[in-house]
Amino acid sequence: MSRAKSPVKYWKNGKYYYYKTPEMSCFKTTCQTSKARAQEYVKELMEKKMVGKANPLFKDYAEPYFDWERCPHATRLRAEGKHITERYCNNNRRLLEKYFFGSELGRIHIADIRRGDILRFRDKLLNNKVSKNVINSTIRTISVILGEAVYREDIPYNPAEKVGKMVTDNKEAGVFTAQELGMLFIHPELSLAWETPSDYICFLIAALTGMRKSEILCLKWGNIRFDNNIIYVKEAWKDDCNHVVGLPKSYKPRTVILCDFLKERLQQFRGYTKFSGEADLVVCNMDGSPYSLWHWQRAFNRAISAIGITKEEKEFRHLKPHSFRHTLNTLLLEKGESPEVIRAMTGWSNPQIQRNYTHYDAARMVNQGKVIDAILIGGTEENHKES
Repeated sequence: MSRAKSPVKYWKNGKYYYYKTPEMSCFKTTCQTSKARAQEYVKELMEKKMVGKANPLFKDYAEPYFDWERCPHATRLRAEGKHITERYCNNNRRLLEKYFFGSELGRIHIADIRRGDILRFRDKLLNNKVSKNVINSTIRTISVILGEAVYREDIPYNPAEKVGKMVTDNKEAGVFTAQELGMLFIHPELSLAWETPSDYICFLIAALTGMRKSEILCLKWGNIRFDNNIIYVKEAWKDDCNHVVGLPKSYKPRTVILCDFLKERLQQFRGYTKFSGEADLVVCNMDGSPYSLWHWQRAFNRAISAIGITKEEKEFRHLKPHSFRHTLNTLLLEKGESPEVIRAMTGWSNPQIQRNYTHYDAARMVNQGKVIDAILIGGTEENHKES
């Protein structure tokens, strides 16, 4: 009696064996150099029910990814109640369209992709003078797609999973001195630092609360409690056009202390702005609309230039709007404030760390308001003495 013929066909091309079952339209590599090991590989796939699955080109498989309405990854996370934003999808989609869909990597069948293919793709981007930051982001985007394919059991493993990040020359945002804070904020009416009162209030909030840009530009008067000296950070813009509102970056509302100096300036500003209702934005344009990213950056550049910080010095010190957040953290630590309380106030981005500090409430942060006032006023007094 003859032995039953195996439905799996094997084909050696170069060093490696390929296989094909009746359900498959093309051969797929086993990445094995001996037929025995190739047969063991296929046997494992059959046990995992991975044999016979479609094997489209990677670019075709990835085509719906990071399109907010069609993305399998985003759709699944939303259904599971997990956090993913439209801005995140749009940013990743731009990377796919610019660097991936027309690449050689995109023309490889998804189940045939190996780590070497990812590395060659990365090397080609580097040779084309793409920045290392963008390359790292693009590889991360590709890894998310492959990881989702593994989760859905369309491929057996993620070949991008162990591809390390390229070393970049990124540097943390620099910090301002207390004297510079005084020059920017103590007597703004005597300087040309700020073009409008709204610009002044915008960055005063940044300097004295550590709130993020998306949180400040979304802040409403109704979330400021002058009687309790606190700001409720409950919302943030989640898109670049400031149309979509969601939770802050930490995905959890928090309380920020309103120091006396900031409280007085906010009350004065509310007294003469025509957008002073509970639902109105604290920081807004002349028509009540939110600031654009361009306006935010322009107001910052203009102000630091007005106090004598040149473009060259700004670049050398890595000063940017986010520097106000770094500055507040640095100055409070120098004054001996608790790192845990500072993290609770500024909203730590790491969820695990954030959970460690949720027991710090407004009562524990009261001293920070006094320290912040002392830093600002003290810095100005020292500046006057020096001059």
